[in-house]
This record gives sequence, structure tokens and C-alpha cells, in this order.
Amino acid sequence: MKTFFAKLVGLSTAVINFYLPILKELIASCMASLLPIALELVSSLAQTDKSSAEKRSEAVGLLREAAIARGITASESLLRYTVESAVQKLKTQ
Repeated sequence: MKTFFAKLVGLSTAVINFYLPILKELIASCMASLLPIALELVSSLAQTDKSSAEKRSEAVGLLREAAIARGITASESLLRYTVESAVQKLKTQ
């Protein structure tokens, strides 16, 4: 995967090997900060009569606001992934 990504973006494997652990750590740190908030949001939205798509969209928006308020920079995909992780966690409980 690393060599494929390196070829795709034209970077050397050494550069990828250097930055990949850093990126993984940043993502894990953001997830650790945002997941408890997402769990709370998803839990409260589960009680509403909105559709699943509306609940997810609202949860992502509220999570984005919470992240900004806490000074956390997170991509849209990370926010969506965090909300989906919270949904799955609540479904298994």
C-alpha cells in the first residue's frame, strides 16, 4: 500500500515511511477527542423521529461545531467516520 501511494503521488517511500506514523497518530488523537462527543450526540439524536440520514447529517454538523469550539481541526471524512463509529458502538451496547 505504501509503495502504491508513493507511486500515486510521486513521493519516495522514505518520505511516506516518515510521515505515515505521524498522520496515524494525529488521526488517533482526533478520534480519541471526538468519539466521546460523538457518542453523546448520536445517543441524543437516536431519540428523535428524524430519518437516519438526517440524524447522521445533524450529528456531523454538531460534531464539527464541537471540534471547532475545542480547537480541533478535523476533515469532513474524519467527522463522518467518528459519527459512524459512535453509531456502531451504540448499536453493539
